[in-house]
Amino acid sequence: MYCHIGKTEKMRLNILKPLTVSVSLFICSLSLWGQSLDQARELYKAGKFAEAKPIFEKNIRKNPSNSSLNQWYGVCLYETGDYKGAEKYLKYAASRNILESFRYLGNLYYRDYRFEEALKQYNEYLEQLKKKKMDTAEAEKLIKDAERASRMLRRVEEVQIIDSLIVDKASFFEHYKLSSESGTLHDYNTFFNLSSKNSSTVYQNQRKDKILYGAKTAKNGYDIMSRSKLIDDSWGEEIILPEPVNTSANENYPYLLSDGTTLYFASTGEESLGGYDIFVTRLNLNTGNYLVPENIGMPFNSIYNDYMLAIDELNNVGWFVSDRFQPEDKLIIYLFIPNTEKNIYRGGDENFARSLARINSIKDSWIKGADYKPILEKIARIGNSNETRTPKGDFVFPINNRITYMTLKDFDSSEARNLFIKAQDIRKSIQETENKLQQLRKEYRTAKNKKTIEPQIIRLEQFLLGLYGQPEELEARSRAEEIAYLIKMQNQKKK
Repeated sequence: MYCHIGKTEKMRLNILKPLTVSVSLFICSLSLWGQSLDQARELYKAGKFAEAKPIFEKNIRKNPSNSSLNQWYGVCLYETGDYKGAEKYLKYAASRNILESFRYLGNLYYRDYRFEEALKQYNEYLEQLKKKKMDTAEAEKLIKDAERASRMLRRVEEVQIIDSLIVDKASFFEHYKLSSESGTLHDYNTFFNLSSKNSSTVYQNQRKDKILYGAKTAKNGYDIMSRSKLIDDSWGEEIILPEPVNTSANENYPYLLSDGTTLYFASTGEESLGGYDIFVTRLNLNTGNYLVPENIGMPFNSIYNDYMLAIDELNNVGWFVSDRFQPEDKLIIYLFIPNTEKNIYRGGDENFARSLARINSIKDSWIKGADYKPILEKIARIGNSNETRTPKGDFVFPINNRITYMTLKDFDSSEARNLFIKAQDIRKSIQETENKLQQLRKEYRTAKNKKTIEPQIIRLEQFLLGLYGQPEELEARSRAEEIAYLIKMQNQKKK
């Protein structure tokens, strides 16, 4: 039996056929869309943001008002470095109270040095966590960091940064062209002839009888250590610098000024903005303890790693390194002119202050009309910092920025010369006493009868406390006496 279909029925089926295909394709595309979105979410959870990003981008075009899509896509943009593009989507997600968007938006503003805006987002993040009865420790730390950064930005220092250079991270210290009077910097592993991969440097003073360095410890990561040279020319016992210099965080990259008391170093501690920050402390000569370290602020420190500040007092220049805006294996070295007193920017232009803090352009820090070429040429003539340079004289004693004495015959004032000799005698006595103390402390640890050694150690420690500070004071008096004598002689010649 055959089935006969009329003309009208054929026409109806022909109309329904494409409609059925379209519905099928639509249902299929919905299914595929769902599968792609599920796949993107799994990639997102696994931290594979670059792979998830194009899928979210495709879907957000179809559904731009979906708050979750805005959150996911915004995070992917942020995590792949498109901070400017991420802001729009994270702001939309935050307006719809998506929890993580507040944290990410705060992080975005923090990276852009918009710390007050970051604080607003972090505080909202904190409130949302409280409402959901979730752990607030992370939000509280973010708020604390942003508050600290905001205070630093308001006190950004105007520093003349006269040059910069991008270098390999592993050998950055080789580009520090310090004068011999300022000591030398060395690679830790090379200096101690080790095969380890310690990321630290060794600072050796001008007299080459003392070193400071960061060393790995089982407890705290890196701690700053010191050693003094013994009479037999070997290095004495390793001494860990006490609190508040060393903490439970990493402390590394020390540099000691010629006064023997001012110490610069880097720390990842609670007062740091992000990674390593540069700190300064001073030795209290009366007590033998270090003062509480002070974060030296912006522009030296940033939300990235900043460390190894060194100052050549003879040439009045300084160096520090940072990994801000650099690839993983590179650093940028900044050459600057140290201020005699901290010069806070008070211009009131927040954008300019932000530019100074970030060091967007070193030219922004230059003084109008200043010629930095002679300084750069002078620094360029200095040999590499890790080369051995022997001064052509018995010592190096700067009188002022133009005059440096290297022998006792250079002194015109007999009084100044006698004060200098006395200062050197006391320095020698300090060194000999420190060496003796190191030896006694070593014997004390293994001695069966410690009572016989303990009084000797106490007596020498008290003796040292009385000597500390005297050489610096005598040298200052010697310098002042010599300058006064030179001025007196010059005035007499004019008459």
